[in-house]
Amino acid sequence: MAWFFLARALFIAAVTYAAVLSHPFSPVLAVNLVVGAGLGMLIVWMEARLRDAEVTDLLGALIGGAIGLGLAKTIGAALFWADTTDSRVVFLHSFILLVFPYLGILMGARKGEWLEPARLVSLFRNAGPQKRYRIYLADAKAWRTWYRGEF
Repeated sequence: MAWFFLARALFIAAVTYAAVLSHPFSPVLAVNLVVGAGLGMLIVWMEARLRDAEVTDLLGALIGGAIGLGLAKTIGAALFWADTTDSRVVFLHSFILLVFPYLGILMGARKGEWLEPARLVSLFRNAGPQKRYRIYLADAKAWRTWYRGEF
């Protein structure tokens, strides 16, 4: 559990650092520091609201992080027309590159049970009705219902 606190602190520090370096909100350092830290804490607070979801699989986090990074890069590439000399635009790019992978990792980790083999196999099973057969057993002198090899 301690690594969650470390990851959250590092994320807040990264958003604050990006805000301080790019000066997107004001030329005054303190304003950028406060707004960057506030945005980082807002994202961490939003993530903390998702505590009801279970963390079960690291693979889910890996896939979620990759998807988040892909989305962030796609959004960043779609904003090619933006003025990169403006510090607010630079901060927006940095913020997008931090937020989407972060949320992807956390949501992927919390929804990792979707990657359990039983759930994946169920995606490819026939969804039709189950076949059953009525068989008369002469030695028991009774009818039995047979489902896929079991009585």
